[in-house]
Amino acid sequence: MSHSLAIIVLAASGATLVIAGILFFRQPHLFVTWLKGMAVFCSILAGLYALVIAVNLTNYQEMGGMQTIATITTKRQAEQIWEVSLDRPNGVSVARTLQGDQWQIDSRILRFSGPLQWLDFTPGYRLERLRGRYTSLEQEWSSPKTAIASSSAIWPDIWKWDQQFNLPFIEAVDGNSTFMPMRDGAVFDVKVSFSGLVAVPVNEQARAAVQFWNQ
Repeated sequence: MSHSLAIIVLAASGATLVIAGILFFRQPHLFVTWLKGMAVFCSILAGLYALVIAVNLTNYQEMGGMQTIATITTKRQAEQIWEVSLDRPNGVSVARTLQGDQWQIDSRILRFSGPLQWLDFTPGYRLERLRGRYTSLEQEWSSPKTAIASSSAIWPDIWKWDQQFNLPFIEAVDGNSTFMPMRDGAVFDVKVSFSGLVAVPVNEQARAAVQFWNQ
């Protein structure tokens, strides 16, 4: 927009607003009608926003004490190729072939702010994906990525909207990722608390993998 055109647009807009304001004050019933209309419009917007938050929350789990939210089992198929299964407490189980030396699980957290925080609403978490990763940085950058989507897509995705537009009353946070080494027959429990995700070795194969990994 050119400088001259910007002046014209701004001057016209300013004059229109001033004239509209004078008319409102000279005819109070117009001002009252406008206020009622704005109140109804804001009420509808607030209601729709609350409904969108509620719909999104159905895709999140309540964060509580240290609780097991998934069990990861790894079985070796070939060099750096593993059959990895993700089992949820609700009975949902997914198995895929992943490539790499370690598995990593990512999460989202949806927290509340403002009045919703004052009401002491509990934050929600959502597991996003389970993927394979390599210990070698070169392989991590160049090798094909394999992953299991652990949650279905949401629309409208208020978590992504808040990341882009900083919406009121909610805070979309990247949950921490946790990762562990792959080993044939290893079983890990993934637990969640307010401090984030933690992976706990369950059987001897998993404990041996962690012990070797830490050396």
